[in-house]
Amino acid sequence: MQKPLTTEQAKVEFESHLLIGLFKSTVEQSTQLTGKFKHKMKADFNLWQKQGFKIVEELEKRNITDVEYLDKIGDIYHTMNSNMREEFYKGLES
Repeated sequence: MQKPLTTEQAKVEFESHLLIGLFKSTVEQSTQLTGKFKHKMKADFNLWQKQGFKIVEELEKRNITDVEYLDKIGDIYHTMNSNMREEFYKGLES
């Protein structure tokens, strides 16, 4: 049987989950810009994006928690991004 986490351990685990979810969401959001840059910036962006996906994959492998839980955190960030995008685009159309 696994020993319950201390309050401090639970806080660290929760903050880690938020960070992984945010990082994963950031890397996934970057796909909105794929193909939008040219030359050196394009190469740098593509490298950053590939490395980001590798880091997320590694973090998920090391994390003991349920990947589904992390996906839910990522979904919250995606929803916020989508809502902001929608509001911004509405403003452009006005």
